[in-house]
Amino acid sequence: MNRALWIAATGMESQQLLTDTIANNMANVNTTGYKRSIAHFQDLLYQSISNPGAATADSETAVGIQLGNGVRAVSVSKNFSQGTLENSSSALDIAIEGDGFFQIDLPDGTTAYTRAGNFHLNSTGQVVTAEGHPVSGFPTIESNATAIDIAKDGTVSTVVDGVSSNKGRISLARFANSEGLSSFGHNLYIETESSGTALTGNPSTSGYGSLVQYFTESSNVEIVKEMVALIASQRAYELNSKSIRTADEMLRMINNLK
Repeated sequence: MNRALWIAATGMESQQLLTDTIANNMANVNTTGYKRSIAHFQDLLYQSISNPGAATADSETAVGIQLGNGVRAVSVSKNFSQGTLENSSSALDIAIEGDGFFQIDLPDGTTAYTRAGNFHLNSTGQVVTAEGHPVSGFPTIESNATAIDIAKDGTVSTVVDGVSSNKGRISLARFANSEGLSSFGHNLYIETESSGTALTGNPSTSGYGSLVQYFTESSNVEIVKEMVALIASQRAYELNSKSIRTADEMLRMINNLK
């Protein structure tokens, strides 16, 4: 009975983590460029009462008796599938259609990566995130520019006094294992050993997505799927709690035996 109590407890802990993961997904359903999280679990070590394949008294192969010890969370990964592109009225709203990340310069000199392309201009003409971090490689925009054009291949052009000029080209980064990136918050990711080193290249070239101006990439969270998963997690939590109550009742019956 003690085993049943602890097994059910691991189930409740795992379902709590799953619920937390789903809640965070639902909270970020309207976050630009957000990628939904997925919790992964595995069963714990087994206690072998009799090993599978062991010979019986009749020299026949036994199936064996192995008792599990519950479940544990092993990872919470990111699903980097494409989010829906939503139209915008800002020339500095840029979506990535396909693989790739924008590169962001952090104050400590390191580089972060994001799929959220809702950028802005600061007072010096730098293109920055909502929190003021410069977008790496983005050319400075003139204060008197009347138009900004960003092509699918990342080429940036501005119009000043009716004259168009090429300002440069934005590059994108991608990773051998995007799921290995560390979530930094603020719509940013940090490179890790698991993700591999960032590979940079031009948009619309082999392996890199293209840029779409006047659009932003919405969260790839599907609220209906999250609601179904939340209900399933809640029911699993209830079943594990009932297992604990049942084991407790059985222990009480044993204690009351005379």
